[in-house]
Amino acid sequence: MEIRHAEVLLTRPGRNYVLVRLETADGLVGWGDATLNGREKAVEAALTHHVAPELEGRDAGRVEDVWQSLFRGTYWRGGPVLNSALSGVDMALWDLKGKAVGAPVFDLLGGRTREYATVYTHCGAETVDHIVDNAEAALDRGIDHLRVNVGDPSGQYLNVDRVVDGVTEVRDRLGSAPELIVDVHGRASPREARRIATGLEPADLFFLEDPLRPENKDAFRELRAATTAPLAMGELFTNPWEMRPLVEERLVDFLRVDLAHVGGITAANKLAAVGEHHYVETAFHGPPDLSPVGQAASVHVDLSIPNFGIQEFTDYEDVYGESVGDVFAGGATLDESVGGLNVGGPGLGIEVDREAAREYDYEREHLPTVRHEDGSVADW
Repeated sequence: MEIRHAEVLLTRPGRNYVLVRLETADGLVGWGDATLNGREKAVEAALTHHVAPELEGRDAGRVEDVWQSLFRGTYWRGGPVLNSALSGVDMALWDLKGKAVGAPVFDLLGGRTREYATVYTHCGAETVDHIVDNAEAALDRGIDHLRVNVGDPSGQYLNVDRVVDGVTEVRDRLGSAPELIVDVHGRASPREARRIATGLEPADLFFLEDPLRPENKDAFRELRAATTAPLAMGELFTNPWEMRPLVEERLVDFLRVDLAHVGGITAANKLAAVGEHHYVETAFHGPPDLSPVGQAASVHVDLSIPNFGIQEFTDYEDVYGESVGDVFAGGATLDESVGGLNVGGPGLGIEVDREAAREYDYEREHLPTVRHEDGSVADW
């Protein structure tokens, strides 16, 4: 199964996505997601000039060998740009492998361990009334795991008292049944994270998401000792080894890496196995800047691993409209009767209309720089 051509496709059906297309000598096509939000052109350049030339002529069936050579063989390993590029290639190789044998990727990973992947969805807003309205709409769709952030992510997102008081009120109004999630987005100092975690203990969270910056691994020991709230971490990690101390020391309850940044299906599957041995579950990142290809890849892993916890869910057409459907066909589908995602095959079970994708031109768009009230730079 020789790789004849490796191509990078930068498209914007509502959002910029970096897609990897691998074609074999016998005509099979595999797709992967290499999107890095706000740095799409950097990944495109890495793929076009450095990674793609190394792929042509390689055996697409040797997924592990390709992964090792692209991660370790370049000497300059890891980081968001190179690992996003690697992630896209890895997904495309698994897609090809599944198509070659006519099986879904989850079968190649050991087969199903569950019938669907339970999801959580975003209900956050500026006001508690709006959050409750969003939550009730999600509950009507069968989704009972709800992220209930208080505030505008592009503005003053982390007002500790407002978060604690607002989420506590959401819990009071929704009752005890829905599972609630709060995302700190890595913006809190260790002191602020402890205040949020302890303050929200009465709200009985499903987990507190990304409470600290990824550099602050040592501070997780203090946070763990201070609170009973379950903790989730990982979306900003772009090297699969970065999660190791948090998992091995049981400092987190949920492993939240992004398959498009951490090294694809290969890396995520190995991390899940490490998590299983330490009783840590998965909660893979699934934001709107992960393309439908990446979402499908995540769900294939979700369905195959024993320590799946929850999957973040984006309804792409609801967020971006019909343009998403012009480019992507198939992929993960939501079963509202159970509030869970499912996927089929062969491969990842999703296809990309290359010509339609080319109609949606890339637009430069970076995340805003968030600042404190005194004008100093804050964490996004």
